[in-house]
Amino acid sequence: MNTDELKQTLDTLHEELTHGQQLDEDARARLQVLLADIQNVLAREPQRSADVDEEGLGERLQEAVSEFEAAHPRFSQLIGRIADGLSNLGI
Repeated sequence: MNTDELKQTLDTLHEELTHGQQLDEDARARLQVLLADIQNVLAREPQRSADVDEEGLGERLQEAVSEFEAAHPRFSQLIGRIADGLSNLGI
């Protein structure tokens, strides 16, 4: 997955959060924070990426996949694709 595909998947997740499946406010807030963190990582200059807690971000993505897997499989699928995309980019 290249950067453009990753950004498209992020946009899809954002749309799902805004107009899609129903989530409780706590889950929605956690996903919105996670989305913002991912977008911040992608917006950083390459030489600054070492300053980002990318490992922590990866762990949080995996936790989100597990959390939403049963009740919200669409979110789980999108988050998994984002995690894979970030991994492919070395993040």
